[in-house]
Amino acid sequence: MKNKTKSDELYRTMFVIWGAMLLSQFLFLVVGYTSKPALLYVDISKPVLGAEPLPILILGVIALSLIAASFVVRKQLTAKAIGSKNIEKLLSAHITGMAMAEGVSLLGLVAAFVFDFQYFVIFLLLAALTIFLHRPKMASVLAVTFEDKI
Repeated sequence: MKNKTKSDELYRTMFVIWGAMLLSQFLFLVVGYTSKPALLYVDISKPVLGAEPLPILILGVIALSLIAASFVVRKQLTAKAIGSKNIEKLLSAHITGMAMAEGVSLLGLVAAFVFDFQYFVIFLLLAALTIFLHRPKMASVLAVTFEDKI
């Protein structure tokens, strides 16, 4: 019964952190549009990649690499956590994956602030989708807390 309580607490903690990370994506959107209100109005006569397309392309490649790496790193760290039955390592695995995904949002804000990229919201949406896909799974919590053996 004690393991059940521990697994419930871990899952709740992971779920709260996951929700906070998703909420932060909305807050980044608010920060972006309040800091640069001109970006709120999309001008379709401008080039899609803005005045400086090379830095935007580089940021995009970095963002996609971060997204892919976030899944790989989270999967590897989760496997290590399950192997060692370490609850803290499992929590760290999920936080690391979501933090890497949140880096995509920060790249979007850089694109907005430095390069006046009017479609920076694409970075935020990609980050939010990635964080959504990093949602905590009870199966991994149960595997770490030995409850998968019952």
